[in-house]
Amino acid sequence: MGERQMLAPVILFTYNRPEHTRRTIEALAANELAAETELYVCSDAAKKDADEKAVREIREYIKTVSGFSCVELLARETNYGLAKNIIEGVTELVNRRGTVIVLEDDLVTNRYFLRFMNDGLKRYRDEKQVTGVTGYSFLDDRTDYDRESFLCGLTGTSWSWATWADRWAEFDANAAGWERLRTDAAYRKKFNYDNTYDFYRILKAQQTDAGTNSWAIRWYYANFLKDGFILCPTRSLVGNEGWDGTGVHCGKGAAPAALHALRTDAAIRDFPEQICEEPDVRRRLKKELIRLSEPNRLKRIFHNLFRRNYIGQP
Repeated sequence: MGERQMLAPVILFTYNRPEHTRRTIEALAANELAAETELYVCSDAAKKDADEKAVREIREYIKTVSGFSCVELLARETNYGLAKNIIEGVTELVNRRGTVIVLEDDLVTNRYFLRFMNDGLKRYRDEKQVTGVTGYSFLDDRTDYDRESFLCGLTGTSWSWATWADRWAEFDANAAGWERLRTDAAYRKKFNYDNTYDFYRILKAQQTDAGTNSWAIRWYYANFLKDGFILCPTRSLVGNEGWDGTGVHCGKGAAPAALHALRTDAAIRDFPEQICEEPDVRRRLKKELIRLSEPNRLKRIFHNLFRRNYIGQP
C-alpha cells in the first residue's frame, strides 16, 4: 500500500469565522503532505440569524479550496454546538478510516504538521497506551531541550489532535464514574496532574452545569482512566489565532507567550522509545502548569484548551 492510502484524513470544524477558516486551510495546504491528504470540513449550522451570513461564506469558500487529494464539505442542517459536532464528526470519520487528524478553525499549522501527526500515528499504532498525537507543545519555547518530541499525560488538548478508532472507542460522553473524584483525594490529585491544575473543576462543571459542554475534558478523563499518553512535539507545530476576541476563553489582544512561535526549521525525526512519561518531562510540565495557573494573562489558557465552545454556542 502506498503512502497516500496510509495518510490520516483531516477533519476541520468550523462555525462563524470565515477569515480564521481561510488562514487555517491555507496553512494546512502549505504542508508538505497536503496534496496526499483528504480534507473534510464539518460546518455547523447557525444558531442565530446574525451568524447565517458567516456560515454561508465559509461553505462557499470551501467549494473553492484545492491543494488536497480531496475536499469534502459536511454541512450541518441544524446547529449542533461544538461538543456534539466534534463527537459525532470524529466518530463517523475515524470509524470509517481508522485514524483521524482534528483541527478547529483558529489553528494555524507549520509545513511539517501533517508529517509529524502521520508519523506519530504510524509509529504508535500498536502501542495502546498512547492514545493520541498533538502538534501543540505544552512546554515553554524559551527553553532548550535534548529531544524533539515526548509523551505526556495531558491528553485532552483541542489545539490539534489525532487518534485511532480503537482509542476513540474508549471515549464515554457520560464520563461514567467521575463522581469518585469528589471523594477520593488521592485519585483527584492524580487527575489534577499532582494538583498543578484543577481539571476536576472543569469536569465537574461539564457534568453539573448546563452551560458547560466540553468534549475535551471528557476525552482527557477517558485517557486518564487508562493511564494514557499523548505524543507532543517539544516545540509547537501549531499556533492558535483565537486570541482576537472571536474565541471563547480567549482574551482580545496579544496572544499569551505559551501559544508559541511555530517551529519552522525541519521535520521531527526523533520519537520516544519508551512508552512512559519521563520524570524530567513531568517535572517541566508541572512547572509550566503552575505558571499558567497564576493570576496573570495566562491563567485561562487551559480552560480554553479543555472548555472551549463556539462563541454563543452551548
